[in-house]
Amino acid sequence: MTNKKVNKYMGEDKINIGDKAPLFKLDSYNAELIDLAELLGSQRIVIIFSRYFGCPLCQLDLKELTERHSEIEEKGAKILYITQSGEKVANEFIEKESIKFPVIPSSKDELYSEYGLGVMDSEAIKQVKVRFKESIKAGIKHGEYEGWEKQGPGQFIINHEGKIIHAKKGWLDIDSLLADL
Repeated sequence: MTNKKVNKYMGEDKINIGDKAPLFKLDSYNAELIDLAELLGSQRIVIIFSRYFGCPLCQLDLKELTERHSEIEEKGAKILYITQSGEKVANEFIEKESIKFPVIPSSKDELYSEYGLGVMDSEAIKQVKVRFKESIKAGIKHGEYEGWEKQGPGQFIINHEGKIIHAKKGWLDIDSLLADL
């Protein structure tokens, strides 16, 4: 992990385009040990920070990601999915949704903090009501509460040299990821 100072709860120190990505080496739920340093150089890395699998808005994002992950992979990128969910719930979703990309556990004090993600930002909060209605329409119900409820989601792309080339706080936006890949 880096020593970049980050307010763990507010995410005030954001990671900027061109910054070196904070490195990590963590066990995933479905792909063994993930060492970001070892992945760099061979492909670009897309890191999706969700909140937890029980969150209906996160389930909407996950549904879109599982439907469109091949578009990201076709651009030569590897997806890493970060969640606050525990092993039992994560494994249920990995199996139910046939998730092929690595799902990595983290708390708000670990990777979320390292990547400058704290409390959900105002733009993400504005979208909650509309997205919640979408989740109801899709028949998605709130599951188990895990992690920090105020945690903000986000997405990043890391290039071959380990530098951030895309940094966005908020709900998943696959079109913006594809545009930067």
